Amino acid sequence: MQIQYHSGHGHFAAHSLPPMPTDCAPIEATYNASSYQHALAQIGGKLLLPDMPEAIVMLAQTIYASNPNLSHIVKIIESNPIISGELLGTVSQPAFQKHLQRHIEIVSIQQCVTLIGLERTYQLAMGAAFKQMLPNQPLVRDIIAYANKTAYACAEIVGYLPPHDPRISQERAYLFGLYLHGGMLALAAHYPEDYATVFAQSLHTPDSAHKIEQTHYASHALLGVLTAEKWGINRSKPQDLALLLAIAWHHYHRYDCIQQTTVRLLIATGLLAQSMVSELALGAYQSQEMLTQSALASRVLGLSDEALSNIRKNLNTQWRTFTASEQALHNENVTSAP
Repeated sequence: MQIQYHSGHGHFAAHSLPPMPTDCAPIEATYNASSYQHALAQIGGKLLLPDMPEAIVMLAQTIYASNPNLSHIVKIIESNPIISGELLGTVSQPAFQKHLQRHIEIVSIQQCVTLIGLERTYQLAMGAAFKQMLPNQPLVRDIIAYANKTAYACAEIVGYLPPHDPRISQERAYLFGLYLHGGMLALAAHYPEDYATVFAQSLHTPDSAHKIEQTHYASHALLGVLTAEKWGINRSKPQDLALLLAIAWHHYHRYDCIQQTTVRLLIATGLLAQSMVSELALGAYQSQEMLTQSALASRVLGLSDEALSNIRKNLNTQWRTFTASEQALHNENVTSAP
């Protein structure tokens, strides 16, 4: 997996974030444990889920500890051959190192972690871990592919945001894009045949698909919070809580009124990324619902037409080819369009 974002595009951005709209009262996004438990009860009270490798949960606990231990982090990564191989391979790529003054021969995990930092290390490890989750189940494989592309698009988008405090790093945005789809993976594990239709519909009419989901299954947004916590996200940490709240509230129709800046921006980033993945990578029909989602997200983020054009160009370059399974999903989206 090659993850190389475009960055340093401040000249495309507005000078500041747009203000919240005047036609709504500010809303504080809150963590409501009972709502998550209700969603869990709707699917039988048990979270069937592709387990993350133990190394990922341990990494989350160690990297985001108050005093991360480098040698412990290296040992955790080395304990998982797939994650360590992915990390070594990615950091060794010339495209990944193009910002350095010269190419560095990568020979150890410790060298990787020292070179790219803890947050980027965790991000790459998460991406590698996603590849290990039930690759023989077609629906799970499709959702994982969608999540990986959404994660990349999230990272690309935040590189163009106007200045704001606190800033969302591209690495953090990438992780949000992955975790955003954890609830879908949970539903796919529970309903491997029935949920495929709902997932396909979500690629062109996401809100309508979510309503069907709530009626017949449970909200993937609420299940996504439980999934993220199972995979190591800790709500006692402010940065993690913002990520969980953004997952929980990303289908709320007036998320543009949420007071917490980070939560509001993460939601808009995720929704815009999903729209772009559906259109550019999967060729999904762009319904009025999807166009409205994209327009609102762009306004919340304060992205100029020039920035949006450049993001689309970069993503198109990244997604020039379909995998066989993505082509099948693309064909289904085209034939199911009105």
